[in-house]
Amino acid sequence: DTTPWMSEEAQKPEAILFQNAYSNHTLTVPVLTYALSEKNQYNNVPLEKAYSLMEIAKAAGYDTFWISNQRKYGAWDTPVAEIASTAAHQAWLNERTGTHDLRSDYYDDVLIKALPDLTNEKNALIVIHLMGCHGSYADRYPEDWKHYSGKSDVIDKYDNAVRYNDYVLQQIYEKLKENPRFKGFIYFSDHGEDVEHNYGHEASKYTATMSHIPLFMAFSPDFQAERAQTVETLRSHENSYWTNDLLYDVMTDILGIQGVPGTDLNWNLALSQYSMTKDTLRTLHGKQALQ
Repeated sequence: DTTPWMSEEAQKPEAILFQNAYSNHTLTVPVLTYALSEKNQYNNVPLEKAYSLMEIAKAAGYDTFWISNQRKYGAWDTPVAEIASTAAHQAWLNERTGTHDLRSDYYDDVLIKALPDLTNEKNALIVIHLMGCHGSYADRYPEDWKHYSGKSDVIDKYDNAVRYNDYVLQQIYEKLKENPRFKGFIYFSDHGEDVEHNYGHEASKYTATMSHIPLFMAFSPDFQAERAQTVETLRSHENSYWTNDLLYDVMTDILGIQGVPGTDLNWNLALSQYSMTKDTLRTLHGKQALQ
């Protein structure tokens, strides 16, 4: 019951909750530099030469927005900020820098107020980067969101953080879909956490829990009518295995951008040709089979 909104929403016809989504690494920077670019574990494209999703969307005529409650500068942040820097509009709400802690000045609900006015936008891609449930877990939610007690202190705090994250997602979704031109909402985690063993997401102690993530999509009635085959195919892959370094392929398809460099039919979850399986997919940038 840590995700009451997503669990309920997933039962509705406009939503798809993918059951076997995994991260391409257990650390944020390796994950997002792959997830938000054409680089993946299965091609030979050098990361420094890979097109980013933001660049492709911008070139295709989308107005691009990056709204973040993560830091802009620091060893864990700057490479992701480099991708974000190509967005036409940027809002960095967490003004802290460095790596001495993982704190933010705000809880993630501050992102709701930062959503742009899209009244005059024709095509827009908004990337919202939450602090989410990164440790220290108790810093991720307000005091009055303490809900669990009993299993262990660290597990209770993590569960509270997940439950609060679910609430934030609900508020973002509800606000965005008020726009008459709203088309879709896609959410994924960068990685998971092994809380029960107190491993966090330490790659050298890899367990499957660190890379098993949610991938959730919800589409407007207009999008479902315009792209019925796409939605049907995505739904048919609800139980397919997938790693989030393949986000570039499915997102450029959802955005309706054609002739995109670096895409492959076999990697695109929105196509019937998608052919990746648990046996062929990897994590830890190719070093680890899925478990």
